[in-house]
Amino acid sequence: MSEKGQLRTRVGSVLIRAKELFPLTPLGVGLIALATLALKFIAYEELDLVLFVGGYGALALVALSFLAVGLSAIWRYFDLRRVRNAPSPKSLALETGRALPTGFQLPSRLWFPLVRTRWDWLTPNESQATQNARHGALHESVWLNARGEWDSIQRRLVIEDVFSLARISLRETSTRPVRAQPHIGALKSVPPLRAMAAGDEVGHPYGVPEGDRIDLRRYAPGDPARLIHWKAFARSRKLVVRVPERALSHADRTVAYLVSGELDEASAAAARTAIFSGALGAEWSFGADGSPGTRSPEDALRAVARSKNAESPGGGLESFLAKEEREGPVSLVLFLPPVLGAWREPVSNILRRRRSRTRVIIGIDGLRETKRGRAHRLLLKDRESGFVSAVALQQTCTELEGLRAEISIIDRKTGRVFKGVPSPKAKEPVAAKLQTAGAIS
Repeated sequence: MSEKGQLRTRVGSVLIRAKELFPLTPLGVGLIALATLALKFIAYEELDLVLFVGGYGALALVALSFLAVGLSAIWRYFDLRRVRNAPSPKSLALETGRALPTGFQLPSRLWFPLVRTRWDWLTPNESQATQNARHGALHESVWLNARGEWDSIQRRLVIEDVFSLARISLRETSTRPVRAQPHIGALKSVPPLRAMAAGDEVGHPYGVPEGDRIDLRRYAPGDPARLIHWKAFARSRKLVVRVPERALSHADRTVAYLVSGELDEASAAAARTAIFSGALGAEWSFGADGSPGTRSPEDALRAVARSKNAESPGGGLESFLAKEEREGPVSLVLFLPPVLGAWREPVSNILRRRRSRTRVIIGIDGLRETKRGRAHRLLLKDRESGFVSAVALQQTCTELEGLRAEISIIDRKTGRVFKGVPSPKAKEPVAAKLQTAGAIS
């Protein structure tokens, strides 16, 4: 950032802090101005006793609110000092999509008149803190919308009167590490993710490992006529051509990689479930954007949390896969976002070069039929949080299918597994039936 930009940022921070410490709200300032004008130009000029009482009563109410909020802010300042000087607690493990207690609390001071205290989290920013009063204290619970890992928590305490005439905000920073994992919802397990890899087994008893034209596929313009399978055409009236059959074998190792992107929380939850459910097999490695590969479940969970803030989605996939393939053939499993993004090019390059099919897992939190406008999204923000457009999901699947990817779509809210894009209205998927054998209970 340039010096001018840094100066602008510092000035903005100072102005924000000055606004938070200014004890009167716009309503309080407006009430003072209105009462002063009424007293000066009407009450004194017209000797209106009603305006005298109303004007001075309004000024007295603002003064009382200012005094109560100021004294309460001083007490809260010392409460925060006691919390800051207390022994540092251990790291905080949270889960997105649920309101969980954090152990942070302040005296409730409900006996103090006219004043209420609330606070929220500034860091992590995608969070919502709530306070529950019990046993003479305000106990904190927090709801996180996105996974991640942070070194500290920054809170903003707001002390205000019940009429919203006076308000003071204080900030508190707790050096407590926080790690938030995506909630698994209904994903109790995932189907086995072992796939085929290029190998040295003979694919057909009359063929060699690669080269004999044993496999068949549909005829495409440009295919030589000598490769057309005329006997198959006579039976089915469909043109198919012979293609070389590639030898495939089950890979002894599975490597999985989580790619970050828009609306990727459900895919991250599927990756988290796969790590501990045994779906990756006995021998596996796991990588994610922003983290190197690992074979430890704990390190893999840490990689899932850190992937949210990765700078280049999909950028580490090529180096991770090259490192793993030095040890032999591997089965590749990708956990991808449901919406195309910056990860599109690096992932497509990998899929084009691979000889065998790649398993792709896409997590969703339900579908809506079409894309919403900005005003519609704002109005339905709480009701449709995390929903993905069926059109966007179809675009993603179409591109991946063109790269010979084997796609499974997992709905985190219901735990069901689909082969193809499910319909937003129907209970059955459009492209294929639900995999009941591999469905998640």
